[in-house]
Amino acid sequence: MPPDTLELRELRYFLAVAEELNFTRAAERLHLAQQALSAAIRNMEADLGVQLFIRNTKRVELTSAGAALVSGAWQTLESAADAVDEVLRVAAGRSGRLIVGFSTATGAVPKVRQVIRRFSEASSDVDLRLVEHDFSDPVAGLGTGATQVAFVFGPLPDDISSLTVFEDLRHVALPAGHALSDRAELTTADLTGLPWLRVPAPDGPWSQFWFSHPLGETRAGAEIRTADEWVPAIESGHGVAFTMPTVMENFPNTEIVTVPITDLEPGSVRLAWRTDDADPVVAAFVASARSTLELA
Repeated sequence: MPPDTLELRELRYFLAVAEELNFTRAAERLHLAQQALSAAIRNMEADLGVQLFIRNTKRVELTSAGAALVSGAWQTLESAADAVDEVLRVAAGRSGRLIVGFSTATGAVPKVRQVIRRFSEASSDVDLRLVEHDFSDPVAGLGTGATQVAFVFGPLPDDISSLTVFEDLRHVALPAGHALSDRAELTTADLTGLPWLRVPAPDGPWSQFWFSHPLGETRAGAEIRTADEWVPAIESGHGVAFTMPTVMENFPNTEIVTVPITDLEPGSVRLAWRTDDADPVVAAFVASARSTLELA
């Protein structure tokens, strides 16, 4: 009974002989002893139950069965090589799929766009998908696995790894004409009594960092979910919140004034990923981001 499969090694041996039509030259090409190659071809013929070559003292020729095998052997070896190449590309992070999340307001930041663009240019075979998340999800899909990497505002949970895209002094965003809007700088004590915008995110370090008085003296303002809601809510006096000058560059021509807060730690936008994620495409994106940000 003929075998169900042929080994790739056998097909390489067969094709070498089929192309050279000389066992000595084929053996040299394969870096094999001629006797070993001849024995391998005989075993292959015995397994198939057909003669692949006509051999005599003057020449080696393909039989009709051997000629029929040439095309299929080439296709099989090429398919195997393509499969191995794809495996190596995926393992190196040069192929596959990557879902990139970003918190509302981070996607338009020039450094974020630059990181995404540089990776896309260098890894065009990666299926890159971008998904925006509103303020209800501070880690932009990382917690549920909906995204693999994400551009988010810090601080972050302990099980999330990250690198800094940029860092800025925190400002408070006030409606133009507010009593504090003409000040060159403020302290946390100056913010007492202001209404703070609320977000539907769980109460914790992130929401307290951006949407509450640092000393906990918070008066509730309007609830918002996106940056598009954030702007008119502040302009109309329905609440204040912290921001950073780099982010505010994305919102020109608003009726909002930002004033630096001198006694607060700065804010940051970070590229984040799950600490336990071993996907090579994630590692490749993070490595590309590090390189891009060092050059910026």
